[in-house]
Amino acid sequence: MRQVLFEIPLHDWIGKHHPWLSFLPNVPLYGYGAMLFLAYLFCQALGKRLARREGIDARLIPDLTIWLFVFGIVGGRIVFIATEWDSFARRPFWDFVKLWDGGLVLYGAIFGAALGFFAYYRVVLRRHAVSSWKILDIAAPCVALGIAFGRIGCLFTGCCYGNVACASCPAVHFPLYANTSPPYQFTAPAAKMIGSGYQTPLGFLLNDNTFEVEAVEPGSAASAVLKAKDLILEVNGKNPHQSRDIVPVGGVMQLTVLREGKSVILPPFEPRTIGLHPTQIYETISMCLLLFFLLSYYPYKRHDGELMVLLMVGYGVHRFLNEMLRLDVDPGIGALTMSQIISLFVLAGAVILAVAVWRRPKVAPTHPGPAQAPK
Repeated sequence: MRQVLFEIPLHDWIGKHHPWLSFLPNVPLYGYGAMLFLAYLFCQALGKRLARREGIDARLIPDLTIWLFVFGIVGGRIVFIATEWDSFARRPFWDFVKLWDGGLVLYGAIFGAALGFFAYYRVVLRRHAVSSWKILDIAAPCVALGIAFGRIGCLFTGCCYGNVACASCPAVHFPLYANTSPPYQFTAPAAKMIGSGYQTPLGFLLNDNTFEVEAVEPGSAASAVLKAKDLILEVNGKNPHQSRDIVPVGGVMQLTVLREGKSVILPPFEPRTIGLHPTQIYETISMCLLLFFLLSYYPYKRHDGELMVLLMVGYGVHRFLNEMLRLDVDPGIGALTMSQIISLFVLAGAVILAVAVWRRPKVAPTHPGPAQAPK
């Protein structure tokens, strides 16, 4: 997890040397936003390549990508705000557009992008006599590629996290306090783990009055440096009796303790969550495999629109199963989450679309068969 990849030091490079530009800040580059930008670039490049393969003017793809991108972000953000309205109703208006902190619902983004596609088709593509079925086949691999990048952004942000992983399963450990803002603490993996009683807030239990360590959680980062009966004198250079605040700034803690009558400065450590299923990585891997399958199947398709059907089936099945491992979602109807319910509708929509696709005229496969292969 790394919400900010790095900062562009505009103030350090320019502001310090030119007083009249001292207002320039160091600009943070957020991992989530960076992945969205890469998704936009790579999806556009892939779309132009596939358009040329279909005999469609590739110059139409950049505009289409912008429409899908903008409508998708708006749709994903609206659905996210609607699902988290109790939290957003008490927050300033600026938080509604803080996309770099995460906060897009993928199915909302997909439905928003679908509206963008229909709008662009009516405004532009229809005038150029471009087949919407061919455009669907161009869009399908691009959607898989975009989701793969987007889930890496989720991993950077710390959203869409999984449940507690078993001992033999792959696991990811998130920082407990990478961002100390209340909205993040409310939805973070750490808040869920602590609130569910799976782990202690900092890897140890503390007497709030004396700041004596009562117990250290086995296997936690604190267990490597801290012992029971240690008396905490300073937290990151601050006296805890005065500040009453031991939340680590930036996720790292350095403690000064009284141990066996001596003041000891302990090595810094970063409190982290227990191991969670890396559901973001699972989805990225799944989408890369689906992308490979769609591109491999592309030369063999017999009807325009087949690739969109395959995408809907592949993603619908994956998302339904992956939701079983996630912990950041609430039940929708019964034991099913809202995304699982939507996945069932997507699968049903794939069946309906498949019927329409297979009733269309066949197209000649672009891959040579055995009889056509050169000797």
